[in-house]
Amino acid sequence: MESPMSALASTVRFIIIFLFIQKTFADVGLRFVRAPEPIAAPPGDDVTFECSLNIPAEQVRWRHNGRYLNSTAHKGKPLQNSNQLNVLVNDERQTGDYQCVAWYGASALASIPAHLSLAEMGDFPNTDDTVIEVRKGNTILIHCQSPSSNPPAVLQYFKDGRNLPESVQVISSTGTLVLPNVSDKDEGTYTCSASNYITGNTITSHQKISLRVSWNTEPQQPRFPYRPEDNYTIATGSNVTLECAGSGYPTPSVSWRRKNGPLPSQSEEIPGGLRIPNVAASDRGTYVCELSNGIGRAVPHVISLFVQEPPTLVSEPPKTVGEEGGSCQLDCQFRGEPSPVITWLLNGESVNNDSLIKANGGTLRINRLEKRHAGFYQCMASNAQGTTYGSTMLQVKPMQVTAHMTGDNMPDVDDSEIGGPGNIGLTSSPSYGHHQLEKKEHRRGGKGRRKDKKHKGNAVMIPPTKPHITRLSDESVMVRWSVPDNVGLPIQFFKVQYRELGNGHTRGGGRRGRGNRWMTSNEDIAPHIRSYEVSNLEPDHTYRFRIAAVYSNNDNKLGPNSARFHLHRGSPALKTHLSTPLLTTTEAVSPSAIEIHWQYTPSASSPIEGFYVYYRATSNAGEYVKATVEGEQTRAYIITHLLPDTIYDIKLQSFTVGAASDFSVIRTHKTQREMTTPPPMVIQAGSSVITDTGSSSSMLYVVLGAVLGGLGLLLGLCLLVFLCNRHSQQSQEGSHNASHDPHEAHNNGDDIPVKPHEQQLFHGTADSGGWQRSAAQSAQLPQVNVSSLRGGERPRPRGPGTGAGAHGALGTHPRQGRRELRVTLKGSPLMASNELVP
Repeated sequence: MESPMSALASTVRFIIIFLFIQKTFADVGLRFVRAPEPIAAPPGDDVTFECSLNIPAEQVRWRHNGRYLNSTAHKGKPLQNSNQLNVLVNDERQTGDYQCVAWYGASALASIPAHLSLAEMGDFPNTDDTVIEVRKGNTILIHCQSPSSNPPAVLQYFKDGRNLPESVQVISSTGTLVLPNVSDKDEGTYTCSASNYITGNTITSHQKISLRVSWNTEPQQPRFPYRPEDNYTIATGSNVTLECAGSGYPTPSVSWRRKNGPLPSQSEEIPGGLRIPNVAASDRGTYVCELSNGIGRAVPHVISLFVQEPPTLVSEPPKTVGEEGGSCQLDCQFRGEPSPVITWLLNGESVNNDSLIKANGGTLRINRLEKRHAGFYQCMASNAQGTTYGSTMLQVKPMQVTAHMTGDNMPDVDDSEIGGPGNIGLTSSPSYGHHQLEKKEHRRGGKGRRKDKKHKGNAVMIPPTKPHITRLSDESVMVRWSVPDNVGLPIQFFKVQYRELGNGHTRGGGRRGRGNRWMTSNEDIAPHIRSYEVSNLEPDHTYRFRIAAVYSNNDNKLGPNSARFHLHRGSPALKTHLSTPLLTTTEAVSPSAIEIHWQYTPSASSPIEGFYVYYRATSNAGEYVKATVEGEQTRAYIITHLLPDTIYDIKLQSFTVGAASDFSVIRTHKTQREMTTPPPMVIQAGSSVITDTGSSSSMLYVVLGAVLGGLGLLLGLCLLVFLCNRHSQQSQEGSHNASHDPHEAHNNGDDIPVKPHEQQLFHGTADSGGWQRSAAQSAQLPQVNVSSLRGGERPRPRGPGTGAGAHGALGTHPRQGRRELRVTLKGSPLMASNELVP
């Protein structure tokens, strides 16, 4: 069962990661800097859509009418950078909504759809010719019915086949020609033409509108020559003119009023209507214009003004964290006219196909949260005037599985040391190719206790911390640990141990295999390394891990065991949920260090814990050294303990507890060359100090002379040893020839054994940049035995002063009265003998 402190640490870590991601997206915020825009294009034209965000996406994909495009679908071809899409417009098949989707790991954000339509224009509708008769001095409106056109056609009027003066007013919102205070000069036949400014086409209407101006002065009640428009629909920010013009005699006056309120403050009465610039939502309502000239009753006309607003986001859901298996509700609120239609997207895809998600307008509810529900949510609001969206990030906290206490996962209280003090017991484990470290139980007062600090005299051994485990593949994990800052004994190297828990074993007394044995890695891990990859594991098995430290006094201590880790079987696709870091720059900062920098785009659905740095000498085809960089926000690291003037391969991974990302692109860099020039010599004489920068060459001669002198001395010593050995051999041959009883000396002599001088050597390993030390081992110098001056004879000791020491043996020949001195040089196979004649 997970301890309270471990559970608290996990909770605190989760909160820190969440707060960081929340702050990142709250402060920076993903937003589209350029998004595809609606456009009308004629057949044969090329259209380019652009899409970019303030934070560059890992990948940008394009959709047409909700379906992802490949390179040639619908004549849509992404350019070299996927932020652009080129569409060759041929016919209606290329029209529709285009949308870019920006991917950040497994999370995605979709742009507002942009509609592509064909620019075209149809014919004028068939309309009969019209004759308008009006009294002199009245204002008349001539309206030419426009043909269907995209974009709307621009109308131009002609009188009797000639262009009208530029001073003639045409209402832009409706294309109506205004002729105020008509007179004889305005009589004639009016026609119109329509032009599409995109296609460049212009067509002429066959309808003819004849205007006749009457001089009749007989009183006439006001009237409308034709019925004005009853309804106007306009978007906010546009200009509109409400048309109202009539005729009568005397010339009628026009008055405007608005039901249930005053006229807009910016409105203006002009000949032929009421002009309202920059229409606001508050301008919607019912307007009444009245014609009156004192003859009969005033003639009213009611006009309804509908003002449409594009959707505007009022509120969006906050960034949310939900528990796996729990429920969650997200709410968006928009205003707009007409009321926007709201749809929901999860990572750029509609949620309609998810049976666990229920969307109703601006409310989305997830009945049972699963990990796949994590990511970016967008509430898209659309109406006739446009589309906008609100977004949020939902994180799904994995369900905490509590392990029950069984015989295979009971807390380990007796694993505080490896073997005895100063001794590491290793036994081979052929099945894993690793080692098993022997355990030693420590009992105090009958209760097993784990020691946090181990003392040996005044020395303190600070153990490594509890390791954290990350899944790398079906058969490997990354083990990470740290060592608290301390003033205790320095660590020579680390060992990683692991054991399998309860696989195929029963509690009823059945045989237990290696589930109870701690397996140990072969490699000795350098003291500056804090991570190690354990391979050759079995998927769908549960393990525990721990770290052993070996200190400068050759003693060792174990850190606490890790939590139970179940190695799930998966597929390589699991890595794609994490963003891959981009290794940008590498710089040699010293002969033993390289500084690296990288870029990383956080994934909303998979916040990471840090990065793995892999490096090795390019000339070494062996395993990479792994270093751990904690923190999602870290973007630089200095790799140390490297060899000078050596090229290294470097790559990166991001990681979480459950997985690691794909590797970054490998970059190579060379460490600096080690400086061998001696520093300037400083000569102090009396009160003056002289810096001699030109004495480096003389110092070089001094060093070379010392080296050559040492070599000469060594050669002389070797020559002396050779001559002594030669003289000893000649003496032995002469003694042998003079002897008549070769067994006499042997029968009367005793052996004088020389105890070998044993030197315990301890080596460690540090996997750092291509250099290695051998595993812990003991080396023993070869034994040195004292032999007789004569072949086959051994000297007899005389007196208490004779015997063998660690470096030589002194003996007296029993028959010839000579003393023999044999000298063994420490650490050298050379021997010297000397004869002393009394």
